[in-house]
Amino acid sequence: MLVGKAMNKYSAVATATTATMVEIVAPTSLREGYTVDAVYNGIPFKATVPPGGVEKGQTFVVPFSPDMMTETPVPNEFTGLSSGDDAPLYQWKDGIGDCCRLGVVHPSFLNACCCPQILMAQVLTRMRMNWLGTPSVEGEWKKTFQRVLTIVVVYFTLSTIFAPPAPDFTVDGKIIQNSPPAPVWLVIVSNLINGAFGLYTVIVLMKLRKAVRTRYHIPEQNCPGMEDFCCSFWCTCCTVAQLARHTANYEDRRAICCSKTGLPERAPVMIV
Repeated sequence: MLVGKAMNKYSAVATATTATMVEIVAPTSLREGYTVDAVYNGIPFKATVPPGGVEKGQTFVVPFSPDMMTETPVPNEFTGLSSGDDAPLYQWKDGIGDCCRLGVVHPSFLNACCCPQILMAQVLTRMRMNWLGTPSVEGEWKKTFQRVLTIVVVYFTLSTIFAPPAPDFTVDGKIIQNSPPAPVWLVIVSNLINGAFGLYTVIVLMKLRKAVRTRYHIPEQNCPGMEDFCCSFWCTCCTVAQLARHTANYEDRRAICCSKTGLPERAPVMIV
């Protein structure tokens, strides 16, 4: 069930009909059939977007059915605290390009630029997902950060060992042979290592972004059906930084580069 500020994203006003009806103002464009959470007279309820969908700022009328609201808050197992985040629902907290909003020396920005996989692992842990980007069971998510960190270390080690020699370069029109040509097998192995690591990053980040959108009821706005892939493939660093900002209250909580969640130990995180 939505609480606090998230509930106030939708204003509900009664209309004069036989059944109690309320008007809801959409804070963002929503597809037909999309279910949103709203509150009327302090009572939460679910509302379904009417046929044709709605645009941002548009109002739509729905019946007031409080008994349809069945979700309850879930305790946060990682911190021992219950959910109490103020992240917005149905829309991102900020844009995908707002990476520097918290400053260029902010840990989330530095991780996103230098090693986005580390930041991705922290968000996976907040979302209680394993290193493959799937929902975790029996506390497996608590090992996600260590496993992704191991993958990163192994990747950089192997990529250094099997890195082809530096290519030749030109000085004043003369070709300078920097080192002997790399054997074909070395080039193939190097490309396989880099390709596998890149593919792993894109697939897991795509699944993570979809999970965050689902958790916060954020609809796709561009490239329906392909938005998660496009953002993860073309804008990896910006995407993981946006996910980190949305799932943590960095305005009130100190960020840490190398902790499991990117937050101080036992700090309340944004999701359940």
